[in-house]
Amino acid sequence: MGHHHLHDARLEDVGRNRSRLGFVFVITVSFAVVEVVGGILSNSLALLSDAGHMVIDAAAIGLSLFALSLAGKPSTAQKTYALVRMEIIAAFLNGLTLIALAGFIFYEAIERINEPPEIKGGLMMTVALIGMLINIIGGWILWKGSHTSLNVKGAFLHVMGDLAGSVGAVLAAGIVMLTGWTIADPLVSMFIGALIIYSSYGLLKETLHILMEGSPRGFDSEEILNKIRSVKGVKDIHDFHIWSLTTGVVLLTAHVETDKCGGGMIILAEITSMLQKDYGLSHSTIQIEEPESVECSVSC
Repeated sequence: MGHHHLHDARLEDVGRNRSRLGFVFVITVSFAVVEVVGGILSNSLALLSDAGHMVIDAAAIGLSLFALSLAGKPSTAQKTYALVRMEIIAAFLNGLTLIALAGFIFYEAIERINEPPEIKGGLMMTVALIGMLINIIGGWILWKGSHTSLNVKGAFLHVMGDLAGSVGAVLAAGIVMLTGWTIADPLVSMFIGALIIYSSYGLLKETLHILMEGSPRGFDSEEILNKIRSVKGVKDIHDFHIWSLTTGVVLLTAHVETDKCGGGMIILAEITSMLQKDYGLSHSTIQIEEPESVECSVSC
């Protein structure tokens, strides 16, 4: 399958994910403004940390949208795979912003534990409940796309972090209203920060693995090598590589040595058919190397 076919096969997914991200971007930006105002008026760190998270989310979703726009562009002579890897770069950057946000939340929470402020629990509760509803809607919209794109998964994790923040803010508001124990606000904020770090670790690990061109998740390199070796006429394999270009696009290259002259095209057809049937690898590049001998030179 050529590079332009690979590009065309992804256009439909890119279009759907762009629509999902666009809608969530609008509702996230809108509520971020509301939550910043509510956090300031109620003097709640849980709300402000959640508001800060939503502001970061808006930027992250905007980055994801930008990456999808670039990923949807056609390939060129200089960029034969187009810009499909921008999705992975955006997902990696989103993971880094999550870690930075968690650090900020921990810093502010410690400050507030040392000097607990007065908090308006009623206003805090109202804003937190609205935020929870907004994040549920955003998460539901992005959930399906998160299974087909790490870029969308990064945005989805941001929204899920927001949802955890909203739930935490509701809990903190309830404790403040019932007991007056204002230290619950920064303690809940630290719990939100821990959840954000936990969710971002997996995203960073997976995106970095792809950027370093590691073997794709779900593919056993040794098993694939043994399957190729089992093809009749294959003597040895070298320069074997399998990696992900972006989410859902797995590439494989290998040099295959045959045990006798002739029959290389038959062996090639059998290997490519096996890779497609058993592993769904429709984009593989196999170089057949026949024995170097006088007889082979004559037969060629």
